Amino acid sequence: MKFGQDFQAALNRDEYPRQWIDSAISYKKLKKCIKRVQQELESLGLDKDTLNELWQHVGSSSNDKEGVSADMRLQYSLNVTGNVKFTPRLTIAIDPIDGSPIDAWLSKDTKRVLQRLAKSSTTVDNSSGVRNNSVAGQSDNLGSAGENDQSRSDGDHGTNIDDPGHDNSNGRGDHLETIEIPLTSDSEFFQILRRELADLDRVQQSERHRLEQEIVKLGHELRDLKASKSKKSKQEIEAWRQILELYSDAEVFLSSHEADAGSRDYTHAQEHFQTFNKTLATQRNGVLKLSKPAADSLGRFLNINVKLLRLMKFQDINRTALSKIMKKFDKRTALHAQSSIQSSLITAPYLAQDLARATCFTISEEILNVIPALNDYLCPVCFTISWKPVRLRCNHIFCIRCIIVLQRRGKTHCPLCRESVVMEATADNVDRELMKFFKDNFKADVKQKQRENELAAGIDRWGAQYEQSQKCVIM
Repeated sequence: MKFGQDFQAALNRDEYPRQWIDSAISYKKLKKCIKRVQQELESLGLDKDTLNELWQHVGSSSNDKEGVSADMRLQYSLNVTGNVKFTPRLTIAIDPIDGSPIDAWLSKDTKRVLQRLAKSSTTVDNSSGVRNNSVAGQSDNLGSAGENDQSRSDGDHGTNIDDPGHDNSNGRGDHLETIEIPLTSDSEFFQILRRELADLDRVQQSERHRLEQEIVKLGHELRDLKASKSKKSKQEIEAWRQILELYSDAEVFLSSHEADAGSRDYTHAQEHFQTFNKTLATQRNGVLKLSKPAADSLGRFLNINVKLLRLMKFQDINRTALSKIMKKFDKRTALHAQSSIQSSLITAPYLAQDLARATCFTISEEILNVIPALNDYLCPVCFTISWKPVRLRCNHIFCIRCIIVLQRRGKTHCPLCRESVVMEATADNVDRELMKFFKDNFKADVKQKQRENELAAGIDRWGAQYEQSQKCVIM
């Protein structure tokens, strides 16, 4: 099955909104445009084989970042004015004396057409679409050495452009001129493509705005829940803390691992979201209990992720369609548009913007930050909550128990940065503000750590038998 059929089937199968489908890349329509470009080039004697041969000999592989050939004999460049005009231009160098193309690889018929265009450019108005431009500083050996005389013929004039007797003193030796091939179908192709990319960008911006509104609304609900002093609300906040920790660990849209750091594509994001859902379902069947309002809020949170995944998938299939149609354009026309023009297309916000990263930032700001994650406040030595938090001069934080142990063992260096700061820590290094934050947000974890610290202190004072004495024995 051809890509065009697969693309249309994907648009219909995934039940995208009608507005989305209408804004998608019109792959079949663009294919028809490519056919017209191909026919127009062939009518000028510039079929794809001729152009491929020409690109090969002018050294297209050494194009600069603008896609312009180094020796200026063949260019397919772009003229962009504002947001409306988007005009590709195909230009070929000509001899300023007689208008013959400066290239020995063109056929007689092709040279004859180009020479006629060059002549007409001196008599027609600029509005005709044919331009005649000077390119200074070119050397006089732009022809191809070693070709036979017939291949060097310049068409109607029968002039050998590399004839040693040909006077170059005021011609190619000092400067050369270019003619612009008056194509219209390629402009139509890129105008359609650019308009559709703009439509896709508007759809994306609109959907992203809706998602952000839903995220902000959910964030307000969690803030209200957190502000409540009821026992039930505290239990639900604790449940939400577990949910959001599972979500952060799943790294659905963004990876922090070195092997695949950065934004995930749709396929991998979908896999990680499914893993998160399975883990969440297991927790909900076990210790995680939610009231109906909290369950409804969780449902909306999951739905936000589903909507984002669907938008990412729609974005991905349109990116693929763009890549495919540009490759087909180059294959059928040999105009090398991908190297010279696609760079201008991909600056469109639809392709340049990282949708997942932008939306995840909003989720982090509006939801994840409402309920702090315990993992962000663990002591880097014992991996439990940093109670009481001791902030060393190097600004690293450890629990007071671990600092005491390090000092007793004569360890002077910070375990993280190796700066000599441990022995100078005193009661003044305890971060009182952070202690209050822990009490407000991690009450159960603080109580557990306090019990562990008391037990450790008793063992230090009374020995290992102290731990045994704290256990209740039923006779």
